[in-house]
Amino acid sequence: MLRRSHKKSRAGCLECKRRHVKCDEQRPKCIICTLSERPCSYPPGPPPGAVGDQQRPVAPSPEGSSTTSHTSQGNSPPGTNAPNLPVSGELQGIAAETPLYRAVTAEVNLDHLELMVKFNIIEHFPDVEGEMLQAATDLHNAAMLQAPYYAIEILALSARRLAVSEPDRAEKFMAFSVSLQTKAIQLYNNVVSTVKLDNVNSSPIMQFASALGRHLLPDLWARRDDDFNVYLDHYVEFVKIHTGIKLITHAAWPFLLDSGMKTFMLWAAQFHLATPIGSECEPLHLLLANAGLDAVTLEASRTALRTLQIGFDMMQAKERRPSRYLVIYSWSVAAPPEWTELLVQRRPEAIVVLAYFGVILHWSRNIWAVGEAGSYLINSVARHLGPDWEPYLAYPLSVLSADPL
Repeated sequence: MLRRSHKKSRAGCLECKRRHVKCDEQRPKCIICTLSERPCSYPPGPPPGAVGDQQRPVAPSPEGSSTTSHTSQGNSPPGTNAPNLPVSGELQGIAAETPLYRAVTAEVNLDHLELMVKFNIIEHFPDVEGEMLQAATDLHNAAMLQAPYYAIEILALSARRLAVSEPDRAEKFMAFSVSLQTKAIQLYNNVVSTVKLDNVNSSPIMQFASALGRHLLPDLWARRDDDFNVYLDHYVEFVKIHTGIKLITHAAWPFLLDSGMKTFMLWAAQFHLATPIGSECEPLHLLLANAGLDAVTLEASRTALRTLQIGFDMMQAKERRPSRYLVIYSWSVAAPPEWTELLVQRRPEAIVVLAYFGVILHWSRNIWAVGEAGSYLINSVARHLGPDWEPYLAYPLSVLSADPL
């Protein structure tokens, strides 16, 4: 793949230079290498700041003075910078030198206006409850005006949706989706490197993280790899990228609780604090309990299964609330890292759990970003593990048989 153009970082790490990515120059390990779990080292020489860098001026925020002028107005003290996000790996899909890339990253044009007009907040956030929709729309509109990186990511997300709904123009919309997403992340990284989190900027930053997370999901769920190991590699990479998005939430949390986002943060937290009721995941608890896992990994697995069971409970509740879809966006990325490591190790017990998650995806196939991902996941797990594991897959396979596409 041709390399993407970027601002050179003379003091950046060797790994970022090799991958042609703008390094954030954090030492001893830069944030980009930390998020993508890559080895990080710097060339010999004095680190930046050793001579003359102490008085280096801070560049103004790309969002304008309004971003920093309110820093002292909130009730919470200014915090640290929000984490940077990588512009590589799963996020990199189009070479900057291609004519198509240059066309879709040009100045605002009628194509961008089409993306804005056709953006429907319900299509991208179907889990938002009806009584919260107006508040969500107000926050969205405010962030669009306050944070250019959020506005551009919304255009990118809209393009990803149109690539599905308008197949005749899918290639064009996918090009918009990838290029605008990359530009949004670059703008975001520029902003968070120059301002501290506060009560004002934490809301658009959190909305950006949420939109970006939902943008990455359809790319994963649309995969149809013949070799399921390839799919698993992409699944794990997807979770690792989301680690950076989770860091944003953690860093901004105290400010979000003092902003218009408070209602939404507490609403999402209630999902993870709910008490599991059903028994769909009981066979999985027994399977993992007998898998010879160490205590930490076993507890992480139980945490993942607990959240998955809450998802089953919400999906099958008598009152079919929009919030039942929250699990399809949150389960994969909320699971502890020790649980994800079982997938890296290709532990069959963990792969069986993915088939159960496939049931929830199958029940959510009316969501544009999901489609047939559930049936693909269940059938792929069954083929990958073979007949010896069919008894453990009886429930997911029975759901497909009773409720085919």
